[in-house]
Amino acid sequence: MKLNKVGILLLVLIPLLLIIGGTVSFFAYQKMQSQHQLNLAELEKFGYEMVPTDVYTETVGELGANQLPPTFGEKKLTPTERVIRGLMQDKENLLTEQQALKDQITALQQQIAELEDYKRLNQHFAPDTFAEELAETRSILKSTLARMPESEPFDNTRLDVMAAAGTHEYRRFVSANRLMLERSHKARIIEELLPVYAFCVGNAVDLAANSRSEERLLTNWFNDPDNTRLPTALATDINKLLPACQRPLREALHATLATGTAG
Repeated sequence: MKLNKVGILLLVLIPLLLIIGGTVSFFAYQKMQSQHQLNLAELEKFGYEMVPTDVYTETVGELGANQLPPTFGEKKLTPTERVIRGLMQDKENLLTEQQALKDQITALQQQIAELEDYKRLNQHFAPDTFAEELAETRSILKSTLARMPESEPFDNTRLDVMAAAGTHEYRRFVSANRLMLERSHKARIIEELLPVYAFCVGNAVDLAANSRSEERLLTNWFNDPDNTRLPTALATDINKLLPACQRPLREALHATLATGTAG
């Protein structure tokens, strides 16, 4: 009976010991696996920390961005590190292009400022525009004609035609020779040469125009010949009469060029 009790006790203890041993082994295995994973993580972290010094030396770009310059160790980089390398290089390139564009903008802004200063300076010191100069010439010429005793036979409408004709020849002379006249040269032309021509035109208009309306039409034609159409008879008459007045004036104007008084 005593042997049977021992046998029964062994039968109970052996499975129990096996269960306890298996449980202990299971927990030991779990602990070992956890430690192994922790060791792998630490090792991987250590490897990444060593990359900048062992594989690449991190530097600072000209624009202040951190960059990893290409080296012969490219093959040692992991895929992730290669992506980072490419992004860093793209960033540095974009910063360089951005700075170049900023420099161009600064240069253009400086040019604009210089041009604006030049424009203001020219507006302050430059002579009147050509249209203003022609209007001034017509006004001065008409006043000059009105003060001269030879103008007594002519009324205001005729003086308008004469002043417009003289201004037309003045514009032709200045435009053909691309001149900017000095005030003394301009005054001589208006006061000495154009009045003689204007009185000649006044006499020609007396022969060509048959009414006040035709005289005003001639005034418009002298002011803007390209956009003013004359009646056929009036155009024929004035074109026959004008050359006799124009020829001596144009010769006299051309002679002023040889004197060197043109600006």
